[in-house]
Amino acid sequence: MRTGTRLAFQAIVILTLAVGSMRVSSVAHADEAEEYWQKGEELYETHHLAPDRFDRALEWYEKAIALRQDDYELLWELSKRYQIYGQTLAKDQRKRKLKAWKKGVQYGRRAVRANPDGKEGHFYYMANIGAIAQIRGTLQSMVKFRKIKKEMDRTLEIDPNYPPALLARAQLLMEMPGFFGGDREEALRLCARVLRLDPDHLPTYVTMARLLAAKGKFDEAVANLDRVLLCKNPRQQANYLKVDRPRAEAVLKEIAKKKARGR
Repeated sequence: MRTGTRLAFQAIVILTLAVGSMRVSSVAHADEAEEYWQKGEELYETHHLAPDRFDRALEWYEKAIALRQDDYELLWELSKRYQIYGQTLAKDQRKRKLKAWKKGVQYGRRAVRANPDGKEGHFYYMANIGAIAQIRGTLQSMVKFRKIKKEMDRTLEIDPNYPPALLARAQLLMEMPGFFGGDREEALRLCARVLRLDPDHLPTYVTMARLLAAKGKFDEAVANLDRVLLCKNPRQQANYLKVDRPRAEAVLKEIAKKKARGR
């Protein structure tokens, strides 16, 4: 074999081995990332059992993302986890809430970049922005409103029947004053639409109860809250006990106070 041919052959062999090694490494990273994510899921699914479980779950999720940095599914799921994590924290944990939701914004933004046509990325990017705006009292600022509305509209453009986005629109219409586009009747219609699409969407019953209570329809409001408070098989037990049920209980107390005042 001539020297030039031999060198070329050796180069091909080295390149083939290098590519093979890269493929093995990539598969190994994917497997490792999956293992890390599952460890996080085990803690997340039971985060109601101990205060530190959610924190530990997030640590495992972060390790998984570090190995699969452009994985759309992992990115939007982690954005969702941070959004929920902020909801589980007590009201006096404002700094921790903001920190969690800022992380949620970061991962949501990355999810949108990874897949511009993914509804979940746009939605959880928006949801974390909205959570930050709400806790800071800037929900009614024009800049925040436009950004939130843009992502919400894009989510519903991708999937007009996506229950979380329809509920988010209802909540926005409920919170905004009329001169800023608020419309509680439309919010009620949207809630009813969500429940037709997904009768087990518990957060919608809480929003529906708030809207009905504002109209003085307390019995109907309580009936909606009962759908949450008496739920026997929630989709995610930990989130139900840490988020959905406490919210329903809080609204029920508000209604009791209103009824006591004769409103």
